[in-house]
Amino acid sequence: MRVLLDARPLPGHRLGVAQYVLRLAEHAARQVDLEVLAKASDEADFPPPVHVSRDLPRPLRLAVELAVDGWRVNRLAPDVFHGVHYTLPRGLRVPATVTFHDATMLTMPEVHETSKRLFFQRAIPAGIARADQVICVSESARQGAIEHAGADPARTHTVPLAVDHDRYRPADGDRPAEVRAICDGPYLLWVGALEPRKDVPTLIRAFELLAGEVPHHLVLVGPDAWGAEAITDRIAASPVRDRIVRTGWVSEDTKADLYRHADAFAYPSLAEGFGLPVLEAMACGTPTVTTTGSAPEEVAGDAALTVAPGDAEALAAAIGRALGEESTRLRVDGPARAARYTWADTAARTVEVWRRACA
Repeated sequence: MRVLLDARPLPGHRLGVAQYVLRLAEHAARQVDLEVLAKASDEADFPPPVHVSRDLPRPLRLAVELAVDGWRVNRLAPDVFHGVHYTLPRGLRVPATVTFHDATMLTMPEVHETSKRLFFQRAIPAGIARADQVICVSESARQGAIEHAGADPARTHTVPLAVDHDRYRPADGDRPAEVRAICDGPYLLWVGALEPRKDVPTLIRAFELLAGEVPHHLVLVGPDAWGAEAITDRIAASPVRDRIVRTGWVSEDTKADLYRHADAFAYPSLAEGFGLPVLEAMACGTPTVTTTGSAPEEVAGDAALTVAPGDAEALAAAIGRALGEESTRLRVDGPARAARYTWADTAARTVEVWRRACA
């Protein structure tokens, strides 16, 4: 089976969606004849053969991909074409599948940039309508695709994301210099793109409630995204701002070390399609606190503590428990839970959906 994977939506930062695209390509290439459609700047990230497209500003790239790229895919004539990020081009004459990550652009438009929201509110249902089969990264995402984007339940499949267990594993040595340079004392950790949906202000409020009881710093790891200015202002207004550390982007290896040596990890998102940092933290044996009502609760099971989104008092109490009486259990249960999720399995289940599409 010859599959053409459209990796052009690969974002510049290497967080959740980017990890999915990169690891899917790596592992699927071992199971099918995989070809990748990628931006020129990303060509080296993928196994050959790679069909290269010009790097274009996002609005122009999206317009080109949807309006005129069907002919290019048809000319390449794969057995299956896969869109990794919600959309498929018009005019496809080959079997096609698409990945649906979450429904928040349809259900929580206020947490997304206006131009992005307006584009995807039309493009997501259209992509699903064009797809022969739909892949969703969690059962929560699957329900969102069915309820809000018109996906046919019979053609919509849950294929969860995973974690690189060679990189994300419990600590087996002293804190490395890169971590000490960021924070030399005890710390709590958050990882992600700084944007409204991640609800970092609630985490800051929870940290303020805890700060008098613990010696920790709060380390925020990840790039600024749309809406980050409000988070910057909230940090500046915090009475414990001197104990809040922002790292910006860090390498995957440094990120893994930061997970390993954190005393607890908190991920209080309003909603997620999967919540890959939760899985990464658990794989590293870091006591984890996340929120109910969307995929992180599904991913974590009983191996993390959960609270309602937006509840700073409950979040502070749960972090306190993760640092205290629940710490030992979570350090054992987290890696055991995370071990269920492998990229080889993600790729194998994706390949099965591709086979259905061209059957």
